[in-house]
Amino acid sequence: MAALAVGLAAYYYFTGAAAALPLLLVPHLLPQPLTLQTLAVGPVALPVQASGFGVSLTHDLAGPFAQPEAAGLFAGLLAVALAGWVAVASTLRRAAFVAAMVPVIFLLMSLNLDLVGVFSVGKQYFLGLALVLVGGLAFGLHAYGERVPLAGRAALCAAAVAGLGALLLARGQLSGPDLALHLAAYATPGGAVLVAALVLWVGIENVRGVLWLAGRAATPGARLGLGPFVGASLLYLGLLAAWFWTDGRLPLYRGVGLDPLVLLLPAVLVAGLGLRLRAPSYAARLPYAPGAAQLYPLLLMAAAGALAYALATHNTPLLEAARSFSGTALLGLGAAFFIYVLVNFGPLIRQRLPVYRVVFAPRRLPFYTVYVLGLGLLFAVQLRLGWPLLAQVRAGQYNCLGDLTRRQSEARPDELGLALLAERYYAESGDVLDRNNLTAQLGRAALYRTRDQRQNELGALRRALLPAPNEKVSLRLAALGTAPQDLFDDLDALRQGLRRQPTSAALAGDLAQLFTQTSLTDSVAFYLDKAERLAPGAYPSRTNRLAFLMQQNLLPAAQQLALGFRPAPDEPALASNLTLLRLLRHQPAAPAVGLAGDDLDAATFAAVYHAALAAAQQARPALLPALARLATRPANAPYYEQLLFLQALTRHALGQEQAARQLLEPLAAGTGATAGYYQQLLGLWQLRQGQYAAAADQLALAAAHGATTAPLARAAALVLAGRADSARVVLARIAAAPDTALRRAAAPLARALPTADAGQWRAAFAARYPQLGTAWLAQAQAAGPGPAAAALYRRIVREAPFNEPAILGAARFYTQRRDYPAAYDAVQAGLAENPAAPALLQAYVLAAVDTGLADYAAEALAKLRQQLPPAAFAALQAQFAARRAAHAVF
Repeated sequence: MAALAVGLAAYYYFTGAAAALPLLLVPHLLPQPLTLQTLAVGPVALPVQASGFGVSLTHDLAGPFAQPEAAGLFAGLLAVALAGWVAVASTLRRAAFVAAMVPVIFLLMSLNLDLVGVFSVGKQYFLGLALVLVGGLAFGLHAYGERVPLAGRAALCAAAVAGLGALLLARGQLSGPDLALHLAAYATPGGAVLVAALVLWVGIENVRGVLWLAGRAATPGARLGLGPFVGASLLYLGLLAAWFWTDGRLPLYRGVGLDPLVLLLPAVLVAGLGLRLRAPSYAARLPYAPGAAQLYPLLLMAAAGALAYALATHNTPLLEAARSFSGTALLGLGAAFFIYVLVNFGPLIRQRLPVYRVVFAPRRLPFYTVYVLGLGLLFAVQLRLGWPLLAQVRAGQYNCLGDLTRRQSEARPDELGLALLAERYYAESGDVLDRNNLTAQLGRAALYRTRDQRQNELGALRRALLPAPNEKVSLRLAALGTAPQDLFDDLDALRQGLRRQPTSAALAGDLAQLFTQTSLTDSVAFYLDKAERLAPGAYPSRTNRLAFLMQQNLLPAAQQLALGFRPAPDEPALASNLTLLRLLRHQPAAPAVGLAGDDLDAATFAAVYHAALAAAQQARPALLPALARLATRPANAPYYEQLLFLQALTRHALGQEQAARQLLEPLAAGTGATAGYYQQLLGLWQLRQGQYAAAADQLALAAAHGATTAPLARAAALVLAGRADSARVVLARIAAAPDTALRRAAAPLARALPTADAGQWRAAFAARYPQLGTAWLAQAQAAGPGPAAAALYRRIVREAPFNEPAILGAARFYTQRRDYPAAYDAVQAGLAENPAAPALLQAYVLAAVDTGLADYAAEALAKLRQQLPPAAFAALQAQFAARRAAHAVF
């Protein structure tokens, strides 16, 4: 378990900062005009457009997050170490037993267990129970349990500690995570003492390890001797001395500095392996087994757990204290032990004897004399520095208490007192005890962020940057500025951060994205190139460079850049930009794999959006189930309209026109610019299906709501509908409009209109874009009056009611079969799509008579009176009267 605890500390050494203060990638959607297809009407091409989204990435800081899992691991390790320590202490002699139990009592007192509220908050009943149970058991085993083996003692002590823990969980007023954070916070001073005790124990071990390496060979000739031992030891001590001289900032290689915590690992290993050889230095007071052989790994377990929790929470005061004390102790004790070895065993090392075996049995200079000398050196250093370790440990504890209270405040936002208490903890830690306390300032910033106190958060972040530069804080400062007036403040934060940390690719990349809000494209390109040099091939760099080239419409350069890009499954922004590039260049996009989980963010939405556009262009239905599922998720509410639009577009491409329109119509029901776009798209779909008059009306509505290209499409629809005079009026308005691009696009239509033959244009348009249902009508007519034809006509009415000839054919078919209600329903479905079509109105008048609903035909007759010539209208009236009389007879 001690080895596991050390492994846990090593794990959090590499991952703790990223877990407590994660740096997040924030996707931003940049609108990119995209033409899906064009409709050719005479000399003009009407674009069917959509908005693509180029995705760029910036960074933001989240947290600091409390780590209840790490706190639980620390509390568990501490409980196991406590139980084992008491069990081993009960086997010792009286003096050693008393000395071993004193820290146990102080640890239990420091945990403030009565605040958990097992019996009564503020009353020390539970502490008394814990002291009586643990202390009484230890005393009983020591005084009367001579015959109880160590395993039995450990089992009894473990049962007692486990019982106390179960009582805290079952009867306490705190939840499991909060209880773990509470125990870890109040165990911080005890954990610091454990780490200090471990460091003092292993402070000499690295030099002893060098001594072991120098004399470990089996034969004298293979041993290194005095020179290599002295050289290696002086190199080790020299590095520590340089570290101390540079105030803990000794760079080694490419920004990596010397970290005393790393040097603890070999010292701990050597101490464990050489514990028996060190027995002469402690055997007079403590036996090796049971005794030191168990107490050392128990101490290591608890100390490693404390250090792991400090690393997991990135508690900067505790980590600075641990590094400072470890470095000073390794230097002072190591130097004293080096002198001790040379004085006592220098000649023997020169003779290449295995001195490491007898290094703790000196004949000249006693070990404890030198050890006390090393401790005196540590005491003098701390005295000279003003005992900063005590303030740092207290600051670290207040940080832990602030994290716990902030977590409770976030769970109960209405209780202002918790937020004020958390702020007070952070203020005591960061403003009083340790002014260079990054964790406290970031904790306050997170508290203010939860409370939407932006100015207070800015102040806390700026204070966090005063002691030293910090990449994450600079990025968070820039991310806070979202308004146009914040541009210069954001630029200053990022440029100052990059000046102090010139190797930060994230700062360079975010500077580039900030300059995209200006017209300084040279600056954008400069910082994009800098970010790529600092982090070649990084996900944000590739994504942002590609997005920038597409925004500048440099599509060949973007295509060249994207040749070697292969986005990973966790790189949706890059995958989205690559798909968008293929759409812009009208290249087929490969089917997307694994597009979505259930909830979308901006990057995954853009990936789904562009993949669905590509699938619609290729008439692939594979994404329809995924789009329908995503639209039902409450978390995807910001993208609901676009998900419906994608479903409609896909169904339109698959020939499911009626289903597509039913999906699109709710989106086109508003009066804003977005509704205007959907109205224009619906009008173009109507035009594509030969509904020229209906399309003209729909496009007029879209133009009124701000669709910029809708007037030109409306003019083309009016020409196809045979209303050339109305088309001239629309073109005259376009010519007088300030939109030069629209005037330029409308010029060919205006020139061709005086000589245009609407019939020829309609024939050419119908030949190029055949209506849905025309083929079904031909098949039905060829099938005769049987069931096959009936099925085809039912399909026409259901899926292509906008096809006027097909609907009229269906009405004739049902009338011939004397299925008058079906004929009436068919004509009524056609009129819902083409309400002003004269042929459909005439069919409706006759179908209404056949169905016995002659009174319903009055409105249709009134419309036809205005549309038909007198002779044609008279003939219709005669036919209407004849059918009415015929049905009256029967």
